[in-house]
Amino acid sequence: MNNYKFESRFFGFVFIAFLLSICNLASQNLDKHQLKNIKNPVIDEPGMSDPHVLVIKKTCYLFTGHDIGIGVPDWIMPDWRIYKSSDLKKWKQVGTIRPDDNLMGKGNTNCWAGDIVARNGKYYWYYSNRKIGTGVMVAKNPEGPYKEALGKYIVDSFDPTIFVDDDNKPYIIYGEHTYKIARLKDSMIELDEEPNVIVINKTKFFPSADKNSLHKHNGVYYLCTSGYYATSKNIYGPYETQGLVGKGYGIETGYAHGEFFVWKGDWYHTWCRYQNRSIDRMRDCFIAPTYFDENGNMYDDLRNINEKYKGPGTY
Repeated sequence: MNNYKFESRFFGFVFIAFLLSICNLASQNLDKHQLKNIKNPVIDEPGMSDPHVLVIKKTCYLFTGHDIGIGVPDWIMPDWRIYKSSDLKKWKQVGTIRPDDNLMGKGNTNCWAGDIVARNGKYYWYYSNRKIGTGVMVAKNPEGPYKEALGKYIVDSFDPTIFVDDDNKPYIIYGEHTYKIARLKDSMIELDEEPNVIVINKTKFFPSADKNSLHKHNGVYYLCTSGYYATSKNIYGPYETQGLVGKGYGIETGYAHGEFFVWKGDWYHTWCRYQNRSIDRMRDCFIAPTYFDENGNMYDDLRNINEKYKGPGTY
């Protein structure tokens, strides 16, 4: 993560991909969509990162990382936060998930990205201990308290995504540079098969990074990282790269960890953006409506985000 030459080259590729995507994005007519009143950034204070969403009826729960290392060029993340909203405008913190209650232990500040899923009347939180491994916690309600469910790491990687398909089968997707996927047992704390490497045919730019997410729309699987996405008719792939969902606001950097979700029948994208990565790792989270055209292409409506955030952040 701290290799200057790698990051310089990476952002050179990102910039080229960004320019190539402009023509396609510019063709989207956002005026046909009513502007939605959404608060951005989601909360006012900095430090909200790695957002993942759990929707229960009309309530949206946002599970996020918590950056505290102002002025420190590293990720200092002591816990995870749970926020709740019924309108995507007013958010209230309703819970905190602490490493004290899992394998990581009290005082650990490596609380990297996680994902949340409802299953069997319980709520399962899959968390990253930096790059060491992915653990599982469980609670009886979405606001917690969450406790260790497994006693060991379910995979020796990080940044997990949990996806439940139309046939109700659950999967875990994880990895850095190369993604892997495995079906989960109904217990949600065991793999039901050997992990499979996901093949991505990169005919368009697609970051070689972590931060994956997976969703499904009209029978098509969308494998995403930041604002880039690839599609397949098979959950295991291969996936074909399709481009970007938007420009600016950190989406094109490859660092915009987030996911796509449905709330009240409409699609949305949530992600995080570094404020100034050359100084520290403090981030903000955003939410934008997402639309699909007749060909299944995705694009974000970014009109509800203040122009001062339009740049990718300082790197």
